[in-house]
Order: sequence, then structure tokens, then C-alpha cells
Amino acid sequence: MSSLEIPPGPGFLTDVTATPGLHRTDDELTAQLLLIHTQPRRAGETPETIENGMRSLSLALGLAKTDEEPRFIGPRLSLHRGIVSLDYGDDRWVFRIPHTSQEWQRHLTSGGAVRLLLTFTPMPGDRTAAGLTAYLTECVRDGTARWGTTCARRKW
Repeated sequence: MSSLEIPPGPGFLTDVTATPGLHRTDDELTAQLLLIHTQPRRAGETPETIENGMRSLSLALGLAKTDEEPRFIGPRLSLHRGIVSLDYGDDRWVFRIPHTSQEWQRHLTSGGAVRLLLTFTPMPGDRTAAGLTAYLTECVRDGTARWGTTCARRKW
């Protein structure tokens, strides 16, 4: 088993930013979840180690290349007492998704789909809307982004 086949641990995920959002069209609402790693901050952390960790996370989630249709990766989200968590394939840990709005949570609990987009490269310093758009466009163009669709797990 290669190191990319093992989901990253919670230490790595502390520097992954999860940004939920909602996309509206005239007849549809889609919840979105963007996963981006920050610039290297820890001892021994480099853009390469971050890319490997994000690739590992992408593989654990079963995400597709962005030039393919986003595949359904199974029900991986749960909501408990207002806290949304993502099951990313680790046997012991889940990834908490902060700052989900009430509307985002209602969409999730009503059976709505969530489109997940993950990038391999760390987010550059320009965190403006224009900077984020340029970064995401570059990641899709360069093949360093992956996506998929998930939903809430049913409670038994």
C-alpha cells in the first residue's frame, strides 16, 4: 500500500480550510464544499508534502478529475447538534466542517446533494474573491483539483 492510499491524519487536516457555500439557479440549489490547504506552516511541511496529503485525501474520498463528471462518493456527511462532519475514510476520525449556515444544513438534512471540490496545491496569499477564482481556475486547468458529490448519512 502506498502512502497516498492512507488517509491523512487529523494533524494534517488542521490546516485544511473547509468552505461551505450555496449555488442557486432559477430551479435548483446546490450546496458546495471547498477543501483547500493553507501555505506550509509546520516544521518539515512543504508544498510537496501538502500536495501528497491532499492527493491522499482525494483518493480516500474517491473524487474524480474535474474534466470528468463529478461522481457520487456515497453519503459522507453527518450533522449532529449543528456540527457538520465529513467522513474522509479514517477509521477513528472525521473532519469537522465549520461555519455551515442554517440553510446549508437544511439542504443537507432534506436529502440535498453537496458538491465537493478539493485542490492539491496550497492556497496562495491572495484570498480575495478574484484571487480565489483565479486560483481555482488554475487548479482545474492544471489538473490539480478533484471533485465529487456527497450527501448526508441516514440515521438508523
